[in-house]
Amino acid sequence: MFTFLRVIRAVAGLLFLATIAGIIAQLAFNILHVDILMRSSVIVVMAGALHAAFWLWVFIGLRYVINEIHQKEQGTPHPGLTKHWHL
Repeated sequence: MFTFLRVIRAVAGLLFLATIAGIIAQLAFNILHVDILMRSSVIVVMAGALHAAFWLWVFIGLRYVINEIHQKEQGTPHPGLTKHWHL
């Protein structure tokens, strides 16, 4: 159970990082091509920010879920999640 949840947490973290990379790529494109800056570029950045916020929420939320389940079963928080960014 914990392994499955931790794999899902890792995937959520990777999707968060991929979304941030996409936002950075879009912003770099906008800086290089200022003459064709369109409303759609702003929409892409805003949608990317919402997408990144969702995956960050999933990543952080799964940490709390895993710790709660482990706390109920073992009586202590999960030892693999001692720091916020650990998987």
